[in-house]
Amino acid sequence: MVIKTSAAREIGRLVARLGEASEVAREAAVARLTILGARAVEPLIDALAADVRPDVRLAALRTLEAIGDRRALGPALELADAGDSELPVTLAAVAVVRGQLESTRASEAERAFDALARLALDRSRHERVRLAAIEALDDLPASTRRAVRAGLAGDPSPSIRAKLAAETGARPDLSHDALDEAAAGRLPDAPDHVRALVAAHAASAPLAMLHRLVAAIRDRETGERGTARAAWLVARAAVHQALAARQSTVALYDLRETLAAAREPLPVGFLAALSQIGDASCLESIAAAVATSKAPKEDWWRQHLAAAFRDILRREHLSRRHAAVKRVLARWPAATETLLPPRGARRSRPA
Repeated sequence: MVIKTSAAREIGRLVARLGEASEVAREAAVARLTILGARAVEPLIDALAADVRPDVRLAALRTLEAIGDRRALGPALELADAGDSELPVTLAAVAVVRGQLESTRASEAERAFDALARLALDRSRHERVRLAAIEALDDLPASTRRAVRAGLAGDPSPSIRAKLAAETGARPDLSHDALDEAAAGRLPDAPDHVRALVAAHAASAPLAMLHRLVAAIRDRETGERGTARAAWLVARAAVHQALAARQSTVALYDLRETLAAAREPLPVGFLAALSQIGDASCLESIAAAVATSKAPKEDWWRQHLAAAFRDILRREHLSRRHAAVKRVLARWPAATETLLPPRGARRSRPA
């Protein structure tokens, strides 16, 4: 993949920030790199090889897991097989491998399965690593993981024996019919189940069905409180990200309204969608969110709102002279000035 010079510079700066002492700075870099997606994969893989600091590797692996690119499989396998001296890094590598179990390339799905099966059965590995591998294999049909389950019978680990004993053998229904049911308002009880449905069908489901799913999840959110409501919000963000990946604006109104009503940072999926398909109608909500966000811990949120604002300006070819920008400047002058390029700055030409 050819990366424009300006994008390459931005990615380089963000990858370098994965090593900063500030957790806020690292999380901001992870969020933005996730939004940049496939373009960031090779620099992240290079960082895994060049920087042995656990914090850097952990942040890079978390980002690669979120992006889900097949190129991350090889480096993740190497780190997963390297031992458990840095347990969080090993667990993060297992999570990246897990994401490739359903790769469209059979050879890569088989590599991921073989590695996870090997980890699950290796009694010399840390118990948490083995449990992570076993849980990853739960994504597969029972017939596929039967041999691994047989090898775990009588395992010396009490935690692994307890996990196997507690399993009922039931797996979430990830069929197209289950997605249709959810879009009709008959949602599963678990938000994670909905996210798995979206991941399984994001590229092929009718856009109208995904649109209905946004509305169904929003209705479910209104009846929830606290952490349950937050979990459904994350599920709705996943649908928005799936729609944006297909350049669909059918639910842009919901994206805009959600941002306008937000009183705290939204899940990163909303930011990714804003950057990809947001238009001039979103600028006012972004400026308002920046103006009302003051807490230092929300620096990452303001930074990514600003990035989305500028992505929209570039994509829509907007400047201070356009009516939409003038309206935002009139209502939120201070916040909007921080979002706009400096006066006199040359705007980059569209690709």
